Amino acid sequence: MNTFPHQLLGIFFLLFIKFVDAQEYQLNILAESSILLRGNSNVNKFTFTYEKALKLGSSSVRAIASKNTLNIKNAKLDAEVTAFSSGSNLMDRDYRNMMNYRVHPNISIALNQINFVKNYSDDNGTALATVDITIAGEKRTDTLQFNYNKSKGIYRCSSSHQISLRDYKIKPLKKMMGLISLKDQLTVDMIIYLKVD
Repeated sequence: MNTFPHQLLGIFFLLFIKFVDAQEYQLNILAESSILLRGNSNVNKFTFTYEKALKLGSSSVRAIASKNTLNIKNAKLDAEVTAFSSGSNLMDRDYRNMMNYRVHPNISIALNQINFVKNYSDDNGTALATVDITIAGEKRTDTLQFNYNKSKGIYRCSSSHQISLRDYKIKPLKKMMGLISLKDQLTVDMIIYLKVD
């Protein structure tokens, strides 16, 4: 297979990014986007699904490009703790209390930087996103790997990332005098559909 057109496209994309100083974009998160929280206890597995439409705090996002990096401003996603549902009222109540939702009603993800990794293009590839994640009032900077592809002007970004509850100073739940206990690790699965104007 001749890779010259792909190399040329990559070089053009890098040159284009290099000459673009700062751009402001309007981002819309589409309704089919989803966030799932998956975890385990010593008894069973569970999944919490985010049941509201996802929205950015500001629809105007500023991006400054440099080589294969985008520095991002104003890209913050707030997910209401009470909008996650497992289908069990008892589990939902326990989850909300564990997350201290009355004091900290949102889980926040603020996107700071995107680093594109090998074999990327404007339409698809893999990238590393530097994000600030705030859960139960505790903020941590982390790196999420995500895949993206563009079809009909819509970007589909997907990521699966493990977090430790203890990193956010959340004590995993124990029920029935410790007979049932939640494991420390949760997996956050995100599929975000973005329209960029």
